[in-house]
Amino acid sequence: MKKICARLPLFLFLTLCSAISTACGDRETVLLIEKPTEVHAITQTAPSQDQSTNVEPGKVIVMLQAGESAKAIGVYHGQDYDGFKVKLADGTEGLIMAGETFKVVSR
Repeated sequence: MKKICARLPLFLFLTLCSAISTACGDRETVLLIEKPTEVHAITQTAPSQDQSTNVEPGKVIVMLQAGESAKAIGVYHGQDYDGFKVKLADGTEGLIMAGETFKVVSR
């Protein structure tokens, strides 16, 4: 039950994003960084039926600072963590773990 409650905010966000992206096809989801936030390398794991679970966070490749942003291009569902697959302005892709260091907006 505790794990379900911990994932509820992410589930609600994903539901909202699906509704927004369906209604507004040209909108994008962006993470606005409010506190220093680690971006992890993407490490592939064994293939699974759910494509969002066959990756895991690797080493920290970038530390984003307050005021920076990252475009959310996917959702990560791990065994121990949830997060977002992101693309930075320079084209770097990585994972940002769900937490309270950023705000999710649609624009």
